[in-house]
Amino acid sequence: RDFTINSLFYNVRSGRIEDWTGRGLSDLSVHRKIVTPVDPHVTFHDDPLRVLRAVRFAVRLDFELDETIMEAARSNRVHHSLHVKVSRERVGKELEGMLSGKHARPAVALNMIADLHLAGSVFCFPGSFPGDVDANKPGDGEEEGGPVVSGNILGVEYNCGLGSGGADAEKLASRQRARGWEESSALLALLPELTEGHAGERVLMQSPPPTVNNTRLMHLCVFILPFHYLSFLDKKGTKTISVTAHMMKEALKFPQRDVQAVSKILSNVDEMAAILSEIRSQLLQREAQEEGEAPIEITPPCRLRAGLLLRSLKEHWVTCLLTAAAWENRSHQRLDDGDLDSFRAMAASATSAASATRVSVEQPSRVLYRAIVSDLDLDECWRVPPHLDGKKMIKELTLPKGPIVGEYLADQTQWMLLHPEGTKEDCTEHLRARKREREEEERLAAEKKEREEANLVVAKGEGCSAQQIAEGVNGAEQLSKETRVEK
Repeated sequence: RDFTINSLFYNVRSGRIEDWTGRGLSDLSVHRKIVTPVDPHVTFHDDPLRVLRAVRFAVRLDFELDETIMEAARSNRVHHSLHVKVSRERVGKELEGMLSGKHARPAVALNMIADLHLAGSVFCFPGSFPGDVDANKPGDGEEEGGPVVSGNILGVEYNCGLGSGGADAEKLASRQRARGWEESSALLALLPELTEGHAGERVLMQSPPPTVNNTRLMHLCVFILPFHYLSFLDKKGTKTISVTAHMMKEALKFPQRDVQAVSKILSNVDEMAAILSEIRSQLLQREAQEEGEAPIEITPPCRLRAGLLLRSLKEHWVTCLLTAAAWENRSHQRLDDGDLDSFRAMAASATSAASATRVSVEQPSRVLYRAIVSDLDLDECWRVPPHLDGKKMIKELTLPKGPIVGEYLADQTQWMLLHPEGTKEDCTEHLRARKREREEEERLAAEKKEREEANLVVAKGEGCSAQQIAEGVNGAEQLSKETRVEK
């Protein structure tokens, strides 16, 4: 059996429990500890998935892991075996058991995975181990040993084909990945305060909006967030794939809806974090005011900017907000620390950014959430039907079928976000004006092209150089603009 608590038998004849390991009952009811009946190295080598099962039992039952299990779980041999001997579907299913369901505690589970150095074997990089790589000749963008992963981890450039580039390059990349997983733990440490603040903000609202946080996706996004700037080329060398999408799709074999949701959240997290940072700056300015001064009013973000962000994220915008809040807080903490080596200490103590910035961890996200829901009334803005669909757009504006229709639909979306009370007639008139502007721009561009072609013909006849021709065209264009202004 895998663990002593699973090695108990019920004798149907005697009606008694038989504990053949001699400690199963005590581990279950007294010590509340996960222990293997034999050497854990042997247990995990027989079935490496047992190391993740140990984590799942410990998390869901609130048990401790035996020291011998923790030692074996941190061994490179177990990490390698988990990666190459166990199907990714089984790994994903075991992780899912930690993230959802009764008594699930995703933050505790992910922290334990990081502490046991199992993160790289669960959320594996492409080509993490030799058994992961096709023995055939690598394609474009791929070196022997796996695809070349490039980008940055916490602002430090990362460029490595795992299993290639030499021992020194691999050691450096390994240290960078380890630093990224330490940052994952530091990000997770911020979530309790952020989610508590978010829940408190919803309680204060008379009618909370329907869009809610997806706790499972939030923890997944936050945990792999330090790696969202990394990507690699597929085997054909034509498509760029993000490492985080690879983790979800290939390393965990999670459903496509999860892959798409996480990809959407992580592709918008920087924009959301930028808005939070602007709100933090306003909060700091208000905190720095002299006593007796009129308090600075916090300006909500541009409705168009926030609306386009929500239309992209749809029902995941709250999850993205809290994910970005953790990322934005950590970016300020790292600046305040000035030393990346403090990550583990920060994660252990869950030190708040408020000590250095005088703004509490959850305050910017609460202000932004309130602004989006109450001030801007943008929740579920993606469900608002357009005034004109594609067919009506073609008819009203006399447009040809093709990509140009998409441009006017985008114009309509922006206008409706800026004018939430606007009518269909007002919107149609705006689009007609945009059409006139586009036609005028096209006319001017055509005139410029004709002048350039005419000047080119004349200049060739006079033996002018290409630079002289360009200078002549630019001068004529400037003169034309000045003449229009005077008129």
